Amino acid sequence: MSRSSSAYLPKDWHGRLPAPAIYYAQHLGNLDQADANGWAPAPCPFHDDHGASLSVKLVGTKGAYRCDTCGNHGDMVAFHMACTELPFKEAVRDLIGLRGRA
Repeated sequence: MSRSSSAYLPKDWHGRLPAPAIYYAQHLGNLDQADANGWAPAPCPFHDDHGASLSVKLVGTKGAYRCDTCGNHGDMVAFHMACTELPFKEAVRDLIGLRGRA
């Protein structure tokens, strides 16, 4: 039985994710400096946000995020899924540069 390219995730995919600081800087236009704990504020892309109600964790490997207004939260993969409307495996493949490749 062959695996489709959309179903395949390499075993080391966690280690191949982009650094949260780089990812969020590319995907959030107005990302502020991180505080001492590594959290940086930004406007939330999931609702009409005129402030910076979203916080993203720029240090570590998971890239957590949370919005104090709409309650959206998760890790960098969940953020990418919400922004792109991709299912989990396709979102991971997109993040690690394998989307569209066999």
